Amino acid sequence: MSHTHRRDGHGRRRGGPDQARGRPRRVWGAALALACAAALTACGPDGGDADAAGAASDAPTSPAATPTGTGTPAEPAPSSPPPTSAAPSASAKPGGIARCETDGLALSLVANGQEMNSKYFDLRLTNTGSEPCDLLGHPGVSLLDAGGKRVGEPATRSQDGTGDGGAVRLRPGQAAHATVKTAGEGVTDGRCWPEAATLLVYPPGSRQTVTTADLAGLKVCGDSFQVGPVGDRAP
Repeated sequence: MSHTHRRDGHGRRRGGPDQARGRPRRVWGAALALACAAALTACGPDGGDADAAGAASDAPTSPAATPTGTGTPAEPAPSSPPPTSAAPSASAKPGGIARCETDGLALSLVANGQEMNSKYFDLRLTNTGSEPCDLLGHPGVSLLDAGGKRVGEPATRSQDGTGDGGAVRLRPGQAAHATVKTAGEGVTDGRCWPEAATLLVYPPGSRQTVTTADLAGLKVCGDSFQVGPVGDRAP
């Protein structure tokens, strides 16, 4: 009984220190195992931290905005305004000069002789203004009696005279010329229109008239009454 007690006591005495020393080791080992497990879980096998770092470096990044000198984002340059159309110009006049108007023209008629069976007269339109002006084309010519009624028919157009169809530029005091023609009284057996009192003329391009009472002996016979285009000289 005594021997057993000593052995058990001896065993307890030997086992006490071992047990005291073993408990901290087991606690430390368990903590280390838990820490390693946690580390393996977080890091992953086979160097997970390095792979994660590589994946992070490979991930695309948003391009950084390029700063301007003022520190504000650059704005696109404004586009040029669309071309506008050009303003319309005024209607062109012949040769760039205004057409002669009736308030700046004087009318006269001059006998210009007889040739064969026709009599000729020089119809003159003189620029009485202070600026040059242009005339282009045929004037309109009619005869009026003393009461203002038309005698016969208006003159028909011909190509007699010096006009070539182009514009005539009149400086102040200059005249444009148009040839008026009728048949000679002797070749028509006296078939002539009644005597007129006034020569009425529409200048080329105008709707207003100029007149003269000096007919220079004009008497229309044979129903032949013609006028040519204006020219720059007498026929």
